[in-house]
Amino acid sequence: MGTLFVGLPLMSPAAPAQEGSLSVPYDAVNPFIGTGADGNTFPGATLPFGMIQWGPDTRPDGWYHYADQTIRGFSLTHISGAGCPIYADVPLLPWIGNVTEQDRPREFALAFSHDREQAHPGFYAVESDNGIKTELTVTARAGIGRFVFPRDAVRTLLIKAGDSATAADDKRKADVTMVEIRGPDTVVGTVHSGGFCGTAHDYTLYFILKFARPFSSFGTWTSATNPGSTTATGPRSGAYVSFPGGTEAIFAKVGLSFVSIDNAAANLEAEIPGWDFAAVQAAARSRWTDLLVRVAVEGGTPAQRTIFYTGLYHMLLSPNLFNDGNGDYVGFDGAIRRLRPREAQYANFSDWDIYRDVVQWHALLFPEQTSQMMQSLVRDAEQSGWLPRWPVANDVSYVMGGDSPAILLAEAYAFGARSFDVPTALRFMLKGATQPGLGPHGQAERPGLAADLTKGYIPAGDCDEDGASVTLEYATADFAISRLAAATGDHKNAAHLLHSSQNWRNLFDGGTGFIRPRTPDGKFIGDWDPDHLMPRHQNWDKDDQFGFQEGSTWQYTWMIPHNYAGLFQAMGGSEKVVPKLDAFFRKVSGWATPTFTVTNEPDFCAPYAYLWTGSPWKTAEVVDRIRRETFTTKPDGLPGNDDLGATSGVYVWNALGLYPVIPGIGGLALGTPLFPRATVRMGNGSTLKILAKGEGVYVQSVRLNGRPYDSTWLPLDVLSAKENRLEFLLGAKPNMTWGTQRANFPPSFDDSSE
Repeated sequence: MGTLFVGLPLMSPAAPAQEGSLSVPYDAVNPFIGTGADGNTFPGATLPFGMIQWGPDTRPDGWYHYADQTIRGFSLTHISGAGCPIYADVPLLPWIGNVTEQDRPREFALAFSHDREQAHPGFYAVESDNGIKTELTVTARAGIGRFVFPRDAVRTLLIKAGDSATAADDKRKADVTMVEIRGPDTVVGTVHSGGFCGTAHDYTLYFILKFARPFSSFGTWTSATNPGSTTATGPRSGAYVSFPGGTEAIFAKVGLSFVSIDNAAANLEAEIPGWDFAAVQAAARSRWTDLLVRVAVEGGTPAQRTIFYTGLYHMLLSPNLFNDGNGDYVGFDGAIRRLRPREAQYANFSDWDIYRDVVQWHALLFPEQTSQMMQSLVRDAEQSGWLPRWPVANDVSYVMGGDSPAILLAEAYAFGARSFDVPTALRFMLKGATQPGLGPHGQAERPGLAADLTKGYIPAGDCDEDGASVTLEYATADFAISRLAAATGDHKNAAHLLHSSQNWRNLFDGGTGFIRPRTPDGKFIGDWDPDHLMPRHQNWDKDDQFGFQEGSTWQYTWMIPHNYAGLFQAMGGSEKVVPKLDAFFRKVSGWATPTFTVTNEPDFCAPYAYLWTGSPWKTAEVVDRIRRETFTTKPDGLPGNDDLGATSGVYVWNALGLYPVIPGIGGLALGTPLFPRATVRMGNGSTLKILAKGEGVYVQSVRLNGRPYDSTWLPLDVLSAKENRLEFLLGAKPNMTWGTQRANFPPSFDDSSE
């Protein structure tokens, strides 16, 4: 039990994989991908959608940066790939030596190198330069750590209870944070933090930390270290426990709860009643293996398989379990509630990101679990009055524009997750789309909605200067809501919202052929640079200041996939559209340029716009470039923030040759598959086998269940067999006949679609 890296080979995470070393999906995952540059992923131990995500932080903001050389602590909560820091609660740090009154233990850090570090799904291990060996593994709400110190060292564990990622900015409930030595082998505490992306959001977390043996000394700190003190409160508070020298491992296990310390203790006792580290690790590996093998790919290079399965892994890290084992959770009204058996509450929905390509995976693979995720949003709405936008824990953050939770609900339903309270969900979706009002923290649920309802667009200067992009986001949300309304028989609201989903037309400038911001009196913003299509006085690094959030008209003009046919007709037809798309795809990775940006969510659907021009070979070319040029197996192998799996989803879907282009519609656009064979085991019991024969990336023909299939669109309802086969014949040169006829295009929806 005292050896390091039990049953797992030690290798540098940046080393290229060897042929034959990735025989199972679990071994193909490299959690270090995305920890370099600004991917903002973390390499810690967690289960799929787990509450606890226990891993190393190299900086006070809670991030793990691969280039850093010291670890400040192993914190218990994380959020993968977000653009702002949050969580990283209760960093624990093993330390050699006694802690004295003169020490500042919260500033202690361990030097380490990557050649003595490894991470796998559900497991993390490192040996620091001073010889301390740390191993971590987890269950859903609890974890167990094994710490081995050099012989004869005074073995200490620091509990930096007040050092959450955003604790320095937290001024609202500073007195809530508390850590207490309770008995000879237990530490408990309460953490208050929040302020995600500078918002008014907050949360409270409770923890219990138990050791396998009594400690010999202990103390706490706030501004000063107090040996022998049992309690500390306030921001930056912490505690330490020490053990005499020895070679045997120090075992510590921790339980979490967002409800109470007692519930944290109950979670720990239920999930890790003993001290068998290997058993917990084996169970974590088994759980991850079960989920990863549901998408089995064969062939390709080891690097391609590593990128693929790491991407799938990242897509399964959030949303996160929020209720305790007894069903307790804290609602959006602050009240403690209890779920019925078999129900679950989830938190942390980066809705603006994951509605593009993550929730569809969840719904296809895990419809019952995804239904509980959607029901969580419904419960949140019932308790707060509105669907939560970008909720973190049990509070909203209102990060990013649009009405994205409504799209999540419609997407989940369209892709097969339907075991949630759909009528109540639709009621809140319609409320958000039609009733201006203020939600939690006095924020408007749909900022600018009054103008959108009267003018059909949000004028420049509204919505933090992002009126044009928010108009398009609302149009997308209205379309998604209209599809759910139609599916449930509410044809009046379906028709009304399908009409408002065409509000993009009110910002379309026929002179330039692009979406442009308009002033309150209806004028397009003037004096535009014809090369960049933006006001001449603006700079690309000020992209939030001229009508679009994190982008420009080049990105957002293509974010109308529910009616590409109408958009392209307004542009002047395919002969005008294709050259603009070609110019847009001069690059596939970059930022603040008038070209495609693979890390910018509004761009995700754009490679498939070519399908509506009858040019599927151009989609294949762009998809192939994205796969080859923007993703690698290195720590900086993600081209930007992973945003809770959304960026990873670009690779995963494109590698299969499919993409969920149209929000709220249960169907997939066809691209070009990377692997010769892939099998997707869907949650409804059926399978989809995707086969690719031939050399090259250009689709020559497609067969579905043995019959020729000429469309570039695959509705989910055609996958009605128990075993479905989608066969691609690929070639080295474009086929100018397959998928080129208008009848073979994916659908478009305008006012006459009802």
